[in-house]
Amino acid sequence: MKTEIELANIVCQAWNELNAELLEAYISEDFVYESVWVLETMYGKEQYLDYLRGKFNAIKSSGSVVKAKIYYQEAIDKHVVILNQDGARESAIELFVKDGLLVKMWMRPLSLTLSGFSLTNLISNI
Repeated sequence: MKTEIELANIVCQAWNELNAELLEAYISEDFVYESVWVLETMYGKEQYLDYLRGKFNAIKSSGSVVKAKIYYQEAIDKHVVILNQDGARESAIELFVKDGLLVKMWMRPLSLTLSGFSLTNLISNI
C-alpha cells in the first residue's frame, strides 16, 4: 500500500517521463479528475489514462518541456505535485488517496489552495 508521498513521487515520475503507464497500477477504478482548465470532470481510471496519454503525446510532439516536483503547500497542510512547463507556467496537482490508491486528482493554479474544492459542486450551484 502506497503513502501519499510515495504516490506523489510516482505522479512526478510519470510527468517527468511523460509516461501515463507508470500511474496505471496506482489509480482506483472509480478515480475522479478535476481541473480548472478542463470543463468536464472525468470519471474512471481508463478515461483519465486515455486523456493523459493524449496530453503526454501532445507535449512530446510540441517539444515542450515539463518538469514535476513535490512541494509542501502549508496553506492546506499537504504535499502537491508542481508542474512547470517551459520554465514559465506552473500548476499544482492535489492528490487524494484512499487505501493506498489515487482516488482523485485536482489540477489547479499553485496559488489556488482550496483543499476539497470541487468544480462539479461549484458549477452545479451557478
